[in-house]
Amino acid sequence: MEPFKEYDVSKFRNLLLLFPPLYLIHDIEEIITVEKFLEENSNVIPFSVTTVEFLFAFTLLWILAAIGCYKAFLGIRFIGMEPTTFLAFLVPGILLANSIGHLLQYIFFKDYVPGIITSVFILIPYSLFTAKFLISERVITKTRLLSHLIVGFIAQALLALIALFISKIII
Repeated sequence: MEPFKEYDVSKFRNLLLLFPPLYLIHDIEEIITVEKFLEENSNVIPFSVTTVEFLFAFTLLWILAAIGCYKAFLGIRFIGMEPTTFLAFLVPGILLANSIGHLLQYIFFKDYVPGIITSVFILIPYSLFTAKFLISERVITKTRLLSHLIVGFIAQALLALIALFISKIII
């Protein structure tokens, strides 16, 4: 168990508790719109997924992240990470990378892409607020945060592909 360092533990825990519902809201937007979007853009994206497959894949990822948040809330390591590292990697790392990916897709398609609305209005503000908290409380450095973001781009893509692969096998 990680001894809580000199930072606002209640704010840290609140940021952890916010992740599962905010991630759920974001993925509901994606679940509702992804199948139609992929069908309409099949000339550009050579990949298809049904709403049910995407829902199952998201559920796998959501459960994994929720377990991590719960363990971090309790001060317990998860997949080898201390609670503060887990939050820093999950939110301003993976989640912000995912949101930036949605913004880049929006720029590329010049039209709505699944997840863009919640990325702009929920995930990016939450990620930046979390990053600011972690930096101001001296839990993490800006350099370390940037490394989490870079690794987050790779990790979020790999995790999504693995979850979708599992989903396609099971569904």
